[in-house]
Amino acid sequence: MRILHRYILGEMLKALLLALGAVTGVVCLGMVLQALQQKGIGPVTSVLFMALSLPGAAYLALPLAAVLAGTLVYGRFAADNEILACRASGIPVSSLLWPGVVLALVAGAASLALAAWPLPESTYSAKRIALADVERLFFTQLSGTGKVKIKEANFELTVDRVVGDMLYGPTLRYRTARGQTYCYAPFGRVEFDHQAKRAKLALWESVVVDEENALPVRGTHKVDLPLPTFVPREEDNLSLPMLLFMQRHPERSDRVQMLAKDAPEAAVAYAKKVVRARSMAEMHGRLAGALGCLGLVLIGVGLGLYFHSGHLLTAFGVALVPWLGATITTMIAVKAACAKQALDHPQDFVWLIWVPNLAAAALGGAVLSAMSWLWGRPVRLRHLLGRGPA
Repeated sequence: MRILHRYILGEMLKALLLALGAVTGVVCLGMVLQALQQKGIGPVTSVLFMALSLPGAAYLALPLAAVLAGTLVYGRFAADNEILACRASGIPVSSLLWPGVVLALVAGAASLALAAWPLPESTYSAKRIALADVERLFFTQLSGTGKVKIKEANFELTVDRVVGDMLYGPTLRYRTARGQTYCYAPFGRVEFDHQAKRAKLALWESVVVDEENALPVRGTHKVDLPLPTFVPREEDNLSLPMLLFMQRHPERSDRVQMLAKDAPEAAVAYAKKVVRARSMAEMHGRLAGALGCLGLVLIGVGLGLYFHSGHLLTAFGVALVPWLGATITTMIAVKAACAKQALDHPQDFVWLIWVPNLAAAALGGAVLSAMSWLWGRPVRLRHLLGRGPA
């Protein structure tokens, strides 16, 4: 019996590692291509970005890879009539499902371990690397979308066309200690001072409007803007212990610390509500996701027994449906729990995050129990479902 269990578990672990490597590679490549398109990162930066994206890609790919491994191995096991051979030898079908339960526990623990620290830390490091070359990011976004916005520097620039360092039809909006300033010009030029970490814009024949009317309305308008040297940590860049800490002390978050010292109390209170709600939603989302990963593996094992096909495409198609359903519903629930209407009482919306994952775990246990009962009664299986062993 132990030899059989080790054989099934070994096959599932091999299938899990192969599927995890393949799916992680595809997801990681998609992340890099997105960064190339949106941020214009260079070749060396692309390699570093890909390495730092691996934990995030593995976190997304792990549930699908685990479901695929369970579906493929148990589907092939049933298709080759090995379950019938075990039943003929007096081995109960329920005992053959223990390796699937072990794989579900391993996948759930691995998902929780990734979510605890490697996922947020690597995501934050990848963000810092992608924003390191501000000049490349600046011109890539202007050339692609005609708009660049650097929140940390409080400025937004839109243009009609970019040729080299020349800007045609630039419209600039930025904020200083004097307040908000708007500027439009037919032509302009931008230069970067990397040592001083500043961007210098010269807008010719510009029209300027500022809150204090302290600037000339027409003429050449020069702006010296500081470039961001600090990338703030958002809630999805915090480890699980830090998420718990931010719920109790939101004033220590970067979101609140970056507010001006003379910011209104209402703005500070609103920022604290946002930090508390998003930290709570993110923490529960990761914890519930680990439970959902466990349930998805059990669903995959049960569906593999039901379809009893060892073909890779069939297993992938069967595994893709529950994975997509659980992933999408969890993401929607996390966004709903940290929406504006949930800021005052975010704990009242946490159940939205847990429901789909608890449903996945309950469904996995139910499917596995049902298939164990049906495979133990082939006559009833043929009568009820028409898919039992011959």
